[in-house]
Amino acid sequence: MLKGAMKRIFGIVFIVLISISASFWLFLHAYDYRSLQEQFFYNYHLSKQEIKKIHDGDIILRHGYGLVSDLIVEQLKEKYDLSHCAIVCKDDTNFMIIHSVSSSLSNVDGVQSQDLKSFINDSQYNSVVVIRYKPKINKPASAIARKAKYYLKKQIPFDNAFDINDSSQFYCTELLWKVILNEYGDDILAGKNNQRKDHLKFDTFLDTTKFEIIIDHQARKRGNSVKKDKS
Repeated sequence: MLKGAMKRIFGIVFIVLISISASFWLFLHAYDYRSLQEQFFYNYHLSKQEIKKIHDGDIILRHGYGLVSDLIVEQLKEKYDLSHCAIVCKDDTNFMIIHSVSSSLSNVDGVQSQDLKSFINDSQYNSVVVIRYKPKINKPASAIARKAKYYLKKQIPFDNAFDINDSSQFYCTELLWKVILNEYGDDILAGKNNQRKDHLKFDTFLDTTKFEIIIDHQARKRGNSVKKDKS
């Protein structure tokens, strides 16, 4: 009887686990489908005038699509809804974006390249912010792009442990921090190294003493929200 009871218990537990897994899979599938529909509807892009403003070595911040991006925004609770960042590499009129992404979200693990158009289209509507580093030494901001290309060639993997002290792997903000530190000797995370969560925050890149905001769609989004509230 005891063996029979144990078998029934294991059977019930197994069914419950399968049901939970199936429910979670359906949730993720529905979430991704909604994100794809929203992405298709907006067809988000930068205007020609905005693209002309972008320089080699600029940095793009954004809120991406999908559950992971939304969870990042929810956990960080910053002024701007941001979940990812990348470096712009410009060659005449051609743009390449270099950023670090986990293999769980991309076909490539770690530092990789993408064209500007698809990177913007993968961003939630009115979430893009383009910034430019203000060097304190006589060295152009384009050095950021050159160093990003160096790490791209080295095929640096994604830092799933989010360990700021491990330079063999980079998560997205860690790549930017490392590039600026190596090229300009400027530790933009100084004073934040004791708080792990601070390493992940994007408000570091909105510090106007270190960065100039070139394009700010999040401000545009907030402006539209204010207009709607008044109407």
